[in-house]
Amino acid sequence: MLLLCSIGACSCSKTTAGLPVSADTTRNDQPALSGRLIFHSYSCYNCNDAKLYLYDFSGNTLQLLSSGWSISNAMNAHVAATHPTMVFMGKPAGVDNWDVFLWHIGSVVAPKNLTAAFGNTRDEDPKFSSDGSRIVFKQNGIMKEMDTLGNILHTFTVPQSEASMPYYAKGDSIIIYSGNEVSGNTADIYQLSIATNTIRPLSSLPAVEEYYPIARDDSSFFFTRWYSAGNQNDQVYLGFLNGRISERLPFNETDQNYSDAFPANSRYVILSSTRPGGKGSYDLYVADMITGKRWSLSLYNAGINTGGNELGACYFQP
Repeated sequence: MLLLCSIGACSCSKTTAGLPVSADTTRNDQPALSGRLIFHSYSCYNCNDAKLYLYDFSGNTLQLLSSGWSISNAMNAHVAATHPTMVFMGKPAGVDNWDVFLWHIGSVVAPKNLTAAFGNTRDEDPKFSSDGSRIVFKQNGIMKEMDTLGNILHTFTVPQSEASMPYYAKGDSIIIYSGNEVSGNTADIYQLSIATNTIRPLSSLPAVEEYYPIARDDSSFFFTRWYSAGNQNDQVYLGFLNGRISERLPFNETDQNYSDAFPANSRYVILSSTRPGGKGSYDLYVADMITGKRWSLSLYNAGINTGGNELGACYFQP
């Protein structure tokens, strides 16, 4: 099963049931995408060797971004919608402590550590607001908001312990997050209304892990959850901000893991899966939310998927 990780999906062994389903790697009808994709790749969850990559669909170029940075285990990048700037989490060289970094994509200047001044804090899960002026993140399990210089603007008080993976939604008026994993409980998805500081659950099934919320639009979001309490394979669901029952998307398979979904457009998502036919434990795929078809990103560029784990996709337009 996948353990809840503040840094995206973990790589854990899983026993599958039923007959394997062949990957859709022989198809030649993959969607034509024109944007760019940042993702991370690591050998194993505890190897602490994650690296960030940038793939350009239009130019079919793949670039290792984090080479030469004095940062180890760089991962979980998020790109501002208004300008080519990204935030990510990593560990300063020689320090076993998470910090949040900001980098202007393509710059020769090294990423700036936004949280170094806070000392020995655990700073994780950064995400930009829609205008790129604010960053929500988790510091020692508590959700906070800072500007792009690292100045704390707000500390959000919520009843759940270890409020993880915050993400702005609905014009930055709310934050969706995963919380409540304490004392053997499983995590649930919650919504914080910023103006009123009110919280309500969006998906809170008993004994089912629910995490990694990513806003899709002003009314819906993707998240990862176990298929059931008895089947702990991760699946990607579409949740709704109005409280409507979440929908399991058609590309999932109950005997495989699907996680870390990020929208490419209104129809396609980019996600990670352990399905058979891949190159490693987790490979990146494009999936069709209507037909359920999946295409390995190896069809676009043979170097994207490796024998390791490719996770944390963030797709954006240049």
